[in-house]
Amino acid sequence: MALTAVLFILLIPACTNSFITVPVTQSPRSTASSLAAKQQATFGMGCFWKPSEELLKVPGVIDTVAGYTGKQDATSPPSYETVCCSRDWVEGVRVYYDDDAISYSKLLDAFFETQEPKAASRQYASIIFPHDQEQQTMADKWLHENQSRIRNDGITGQWTQVEPLSSFYKAEQYHQRYWQKTRPRVASMIALLVVSTGIFDDFTPAALQSATHTGANAIVLLGLVLVVVERKIDTKSVQL
Repeated sequence: MALTAVLFILLIPACTNSFITVPVTQSPRSTASSLAAKQQATFGMGCFWKPSEELLKVPGVIDTVAGYTGKQDATSPPSYETVCCSRDWVEGVRVYYDDDAISYSKLLDAFFETQEPKAASRQYASIIFPHDQEQQTMADKWLHENQSRIRNDGITGQWTQVEPLSSFYKAEQYHQRYWQKTRPRVASMIALLVVSTGIFDDFTPAALQSATHTGANAIVLLGLVLVVVERKIDTKSVQL
């Protein structure tokens, strides 16, 4: 009985909370950004989920935002579905960085190493969007010097283009810190599914075993429903 109670106390909050996006008004990174010499950079890096996370590991990078950009005549924010069906939009990453800690040219190196572009795809293209003439000059120079650069996975500097900066729209909240939220969700699901197999039956009273299995499966299904609801409700992208 005690073990069953402990499992449900631990797993239910872990599962349900991980499926709900809670807005954060200010994080340690956002606090740091107000104190640092903050500059902005914008890139097309393929699917923005992983690159926006990987860039946060680069010293000097303060924050990243996943969003939509690349449509020069954009006048209103797109939805994720619009971007997926368009030949104009690019999944982009807005980067806030401390230029006292990392130069723009070094940031371009980090961009190249962390991007995940797809060949012949506008949505997942490799693009540098300079914010001013200084960035434009450095981007052109970097691109010229790195045309023959190649990663182990075959991505080369030739995949990258430089385009004029266009409007940037922050993507729906469920896209922000995507993998940071998805990992605990998956871990919670796996833990609950393990419980539902009866692995703890030897430690659970026989009268509660069936309810424990059913409850674990029900929470997994509830989590999946919450993911779908989250995507249906969270449809707003905002221009930065």
